[in-house]
Amino acid sequence: MATLRYLGVLVVVAAAAMVLSASPSLSENLNSVFASMKHLDHHPDSPLHQAESTFAERILNAVKRSKARAAGLQNIVASGITPRGIKFDSTAPTTSKGVSFESPVTSSPGSYIMTISLGTPPQTKTAIVDTGSDLVWLQCAPCSSCYQQPDPVFDPSKSSSYHKIRYFSNLCGELPYISWNWGYCYYLYAYGDQSTTQGDLAQETLTLTATDGSTQSFPNFAFGCGRRNQGTFVGTDGLVGLGRGALSFPEQIGALIRAKFSYCLVDAVSSATESSPLIFGDDASVVANGLNLQYTPLVRNPAVDTFYYVKLNGIAVNNQPLAGIAPGAFALDIYTGRGGVILDSGTTITQLVDSAYIPFASTLQSLINYPQIDGSPIGLDLCYNLSSVSNPTFPSVTLQFQGVDLTLPANNLFLQVDDQGTSCLAFLGTSDLTIIGNIQQQNFYISYDVANERVGFAPVDSCANLSSASSATAPTAAPVTAAKDEF
Repeated sequence: MATLRYLGVLVVVAAAAMVLSASPSLSENLNSVFASMKHLDHHPDSPLHQAESTFAERILNAVKRSKARAAGLQNIVASGITPRGIKFDSTAPTTSKGVSFESPVTSSPGSYIMTISLGTPPQTKTAIVDTGSDLVWLQCAPCSSCYQQPDPVFDPSKSSSYHKIRYFSNLCGELPYISWNWGYCYYLYAYGDQSTTQGDLAQETLTLTATDGSTQSFPNFAFGCGRRNQGTFVGTDGLVGLGRGALSFPEQIGALIRAKFSYCLVDAVSSATESSPLIFGDDASVVANGLNLQYTPLVRNPAVDTFYYVKLNGIAVNNQPLAGIAPGAFALDIYTGRGGVILDSGTTITQLVDSAYIPFASTLQSLINYPQIDGSPIGLDLCYNLSSVSNPTFPSVTLQFQGVDLTLPANNLFLQVDDQGTSCLAFLGTSDLTIIGNIQQQNFYISYDVANERVGFAPVDSCANLSSASSATAPTAAPVTAAKDEF
């Protein structure tokens, strides 16, 4: 069993030329695509960043969004199966009651944004990036009901490569709710917080940036041209789904990027002005090989094919197995699709099934002697006043995945929630599905090797140091051997 502890690492990605094409004959020319993700609330370049808001207000917004997203994920799993090709009335109001669908098909929108360029010539837009959904979509002109965004909506009339997809195509059949529109595919896609997008399923030329800064085109990329959109997307131009479904960004270009991508999430508090790297293709493996990643298998849920499930065997506190966790607490029931554990970049606060969370929080509370305060105003359970503590330490916590023990740094365990010295446990309890959120993923290089059905982890000193360069530099690492992590 490999144990991953916090390591000091400077990672440099090798830059290389890249060619993207829909033609398989050109796939051997592909190398890597590099993108930057920025946190919705904290990064100053985010269209949703509110400079006038306090740090505590931004944290509160993130926690609220995390809870809404987690509830949406729970609802999807509870419904038992992801719908496919269900007919709906596209003239009905844009509400769950109006279009008669029984449950959302994906989670509430995520926590990070990136840019995407579609069309000929390219129109570059800012979209939410989300490992918990599949569809890539943008608001489109003419738009009969669109929310406010800071720049012009995508205009198909200004692109020579835009064309709509036929109703009886395989791609149309991958959508959850569809409607006949004069022979073409009209879709509805609903999120867990009742946000929705409706529009034409279309194909466009996708322009991507290689790790050397060059750009290349990928024609016939399927996306949603949203004509009626509402909900929590305000301030962005759409969404990029990174899930496991056929319409997701990595699945569509999977053969060309060899079905692999990686990201490394910066600390949203201490590195708020930094971007988190997102790498598709060969360089994802180059970095992974240099870091000596440890892998755990990806697990398929037959009922819900979008999410990245992993097997969590248990939790250790101060290197001792946590007592009191019910047998099978983290198990996935492949017959009902209930339970299990997913990795999710869009959920901020990790959600542990109650039978594990209750003994986990109780154990931590018994081991921490700092002044405890009420966390209900922020929506968290276990909070401490550290204003008079110069160098606080916390018990070590290890997530015991199959084949990998992931020891969390203190910043991945407790979240600073204000400027007054308050820190809260970045975990909550839930009734069914366990979700490993983005606080716990910060400053870990996480590699999704979908072709080999596995996901790898390596701790790094700072994800902000992951950058493009003209040549590869082998990363070096030195383990931290302290029994407790410094906050």
